[in-house]
Amino acid sequence: MTTSLSTTSAVSTGAVLLAGTGAQFVDDVTMAVLPFDGVVAPLSGLIAILLTAGAARFVTRDKQGAAIARTGLAVGGVSAVVGLLVGGLGLITILLAVVTVVAGVAGAVAGRRQVGAA
Repeated sequence: MTTSLSTTSAVSTGAVLLAGTGAQFVDDVTMAVLPFDGVVAPLSGLIAILLTAGAARFVTRDKQGAAIARTGLAVGGVSAVVGLLVGGLGLITILLAVVTVVAGVAGAVAGRRQVGAA
């Protein structure tokens, strides 16, 4: 038996790559531009996580059904991989990458009305 994704549940590759990569690099640019390294540096991971959630929400604004969670997962995954490539493979960086993936899904699905709920 073969299955295929309907066009309504397909994930847009270009938008996912742009959103995930953009979230990480906006965080990096923020760190380079702001002079408050001692204050902002500990918040760097949090900024990237929030940007990823926002990017996932933006990319999924016109999607419905399973495509919302799939796209959020893809955005979170791309952002996490880019963050690992930029930040290295330390324990804290890996933990932040896991939280980033979860934030991508959460940002995409949070606050949406469930279709077909009784």
